[in-house]
Amino acid sequence: MNNLLAARSQMGMSLAFHIILAVIGVSLPLMMTIAEWRWRKTGDPAYLLLAKRWAKGTTILFGIGAISGIILSLELGLL
Repeated sequence: MNNLLAARSQMGMSLAFHIILAVIGVSLPLMMTIAEWRWRKTGDPAYLLLAKRWAKGTTILFGIGAISGIILSLELGLL
């Protein structure tokens, strides 16, 4: 395998990983909003707990997504 093919393979894997994280990271705030709305509507504390847990997951995904986006931009510049 030559260097160009290896670089393209690495870029493809990084892009696939980043796209999955981006989709989950965009959908989680909507799901948190729906869970909190349901908590306010019904008063069930399970919805509030769910929204809080998803908020922690969103924070982690945002951090990982930002790092993978930086890696992608560096790979694109080098490729």
